[in-house]
Amino acid sequence: MKRIILVVAVLTAFSALWNSCSRKEQAGTLRFGLEFTDDGALKSAGSDLFITAALVTITGENGEIVAEKEYLPLYRFGDQYITESLTLPVGRYRLTEFMLIDDAGAIFWATSVEGSPLAHLVSRPLPVPFVIDYEQTTDLHVQVVRVEGHSPSDFGYVRFPVDFVERFCLRVFYSDVFPAGSIDSVPGPDGLWIPAPQFSLSVYMNHRQVLNAPLYSGTNDYEIPLGGDWYRLIATDMHGRQFYQEQFPLEALLKHSCTEGAPPLVIYHEADSGIYITPEGLTEPTISQGVFGNLTIPVDDSTMTEQYDFAPVVHDVYFYPYALMDSVLATNLAPVDCYFPEEMLLMAPVAIARPNSWGYFQVPLEAGRYLYLVKTDMGFYFDAWISSHLPGLVVVNPGEVTEIMIHVIDCSMWM
Repeated sequence: MKRIILVVAVLTAFSALWNSCSRKEQAGTLRFGLEFTDDGALKSAGSDLFITAALVTITGENGEIVAEKEYLPLYRFGDQYITESLTLPVGRYRLTEFMLIDDAGAIFWATSVEGSPLAHLVSRPLPVPFVIDYEQTTDLHVQVVRVEGHSPSDFGYVRFPVDFVERFCLRVFYSDVFPAGSIDSVPGPDGLWIPAPQFSLSVYMNHRQVLNAPLYSGTNDYEIPLGGDWYRLIATDMHGRQFYQEQFPLEALLKHSCTEGAPPLVIYHEADSGIYITPEGLTEPTISQGVFGNLTIPVDDSTMTEQYDFAPVVHDVYFYPYALMDSVLATNLAPVDCYFPEEMLLMAPVAIARPNSWGYFQVPLEAGRYLYLVKTDMGFYFDAWISSHLPGLVVVNPGEVTEIMIHVIDCSMWM
């Protein structure tokens, strides 16, 4: 009798195990495709840069919760968005919650529930029924509505798992001297295509990362959460190497908002060659083509017969394409007392030269027209009082070294 009971027990256990394994193997996958109810808002807000995942809640045929706020990474293919696939046993289900979030967990978009004030904005309000078939992928297309300006109850939710986060738009202008071997390209100012590696910008608010997004050449708009005491910005190149890091209090960062008239925060990546440091004792050019010069400042001395004399000074001299002047004038900006504010320099320098202790400097340059500026404690000095050529202009001819004298003079004395 005991033997029969034992056999029955073993068979029962084996049967249960077989059925369990069989049910586990009888599974399919679910994948979400997205449709935004206001594509214009998506593009203008730039939120497509920040959406990283979907939070989904799914119930079974009898109302039991199968997945609660399941985190599904989001991928973009051109203008299409799809989520990572979710494996589910074969059966009938209902999608009861669907929200799109960013890296910081803030909600940007959500699908409204049937009977809610915003239900009319989507063609299929929640709950949405669907079926999972054996070894098949069910593609479920859902529509989402931007949450900005609405409360959770407008969507038919008791609450969102993450409270609404008030944000501001940060405008960053990025330019670099592109390294060789890049895998992408963008049109340059002369119409030619130049390499453009994929760089990224990370923003930390009080030690917590709130943004990790591509940093494109030109103007970038980013949605940043408010409420932090300080923000640290870190830019990295295509190899993950950090080339920019700066920390700002909130009030300083707000000066670079996306509002009209506010200057962007300028980030640039200098050339790998760095600064051309002029050897000590050099007083004559040793380059075959480029610019050779002498940098001085006026000094007052009661023993001098003239009003003032000049003494050498060591400041870095920045060289830009002279087309920068056209860009500045097009924005109705102008130097203030012969100094360029840094936010006016909307491109990377072509080269930087550092004089020796006698004020002499040299820098090899390709033939062309360049704007030279001197970086001082007051800003970037603009040589506006030169009479021999256009202000701040130096022309490099093929096979020649152009010599210039730069006197850093307080322009207010001429006003």
